[in-house]
Amino acid sequence: MCVAPTLPVSVAILLQTCFIAANTGHKLKTSYTIRRLIGLTLTAILASLLCIIFYLHFKDYREDFRERRGLIINAQLEPVTKDSTGAKFWLRLQNTKGMVMNCGMLVPNGENILWPAVILLGGKATGKHAVDYALGVDSVLIVAVDYPFEPRDNYTVTSFLGDVPTIRSSLLDMVPSVMLVRDYLATRDDVDTTRIVVAGYSFGAPLVPVIVATDRRFSAAVMGYGAGGLHSLIRHNIRRYRDPFVSELGGVLGGLLLRPLEPMRYIAEVSPTPLIMINGTHDDQIPHGNTLALHENAGQPKTIRWIESGHLHPRNPELTRKVANAMADELRRLGILGEVRLRQPN
Repeated sequence: MCVAPTLPVSVAILLQTCFIAANTGHKLKTSYTIRRLIGLTLTAILASLLCIIFYLHFKDYREDFRERRGLIINAQLEPVTKDSTGAKFWLRLQNTKGMVMNCGMLVPNGENILWPAVILLGGKATGKHAVDYALGVDSVLIVAVDYPFEPRDNYTVTSFLGDVPTIRSSLLDMVPSVMLVRDYLATRDDVDTTRIVVAGYSFGAPLVPVIVATDRRFSAAVMGYGAGGLHSLIRHNIRRYRDPFVSELGGVLGGLLLRPLEPMRYIAEVSPTPLIMINGTHDDQIPHGNTLALHENAGQPKTIRWIESGHLHPRNPELTRKVANAMADELRRLGILGEVRLRQPN
């Protein structure tokens, strides 16, 4: 265990020493004394930072995620649209820990059928509206979980640092949020609980390994246009717009603060849940090295499919359909999709 003063305490040491010296008639006679005080304070600050880094690097947050999950105390469904294929709803869940989850949900038409279900984590700009881009996926109940914050389109160093606490806490809450959606699906009489999949693409993909390693109830895990190594991923994407110093700083801070979600920490523990990775051959946001490293460290069963494309974007419906079809093909291969199962009478 680290035993070191926090940053405010460290600064207070210096201020208190100077105050005492001034009020007791003692003088800081030489620059050596001042340098020594500053040195001690800086040492305490450095020790505090090292303890924080050590704590964040090694702490296992999975028990915290399970505790944060709590129990569902309220579930509200708001009908949105209905057509020949199914119905769209807004779903709002609230748990005993004060968390509120907003989701979009698509329910296929049909009576007395147990549907397979996909819990979907979309891109940063889609959230619960990711259900609107589930092109080509039929006979599946889909729930898209909304992100509890809205990222900026572009970040400066100042805005990034200011948003970091909110981004971090919101992303950490996505793990228990998905677990609660899984709990909700288990209460529905039209869901086959042996065929529930968690799928994340783009912004949502890195969350998949920690979710599956924390909650073993999923039938398969799908990562679309994602990878591991958050430090280098963040650095790579900031570097597309900013200089090397800023991108490295953002990568270091982001990788450290999001360490509890780092895919490389959990990817080996996804097994024996089947892992499906779908990536673009010309993706400028996800380096191939990060994708291949994640796949290499995953246990069996696993598969990776490459689609000749850049990064996935909701404004590219043709690519969205290709990705959805690739996921559906793999889920059919696993026996999760394709079979119609009827609900048995109580």
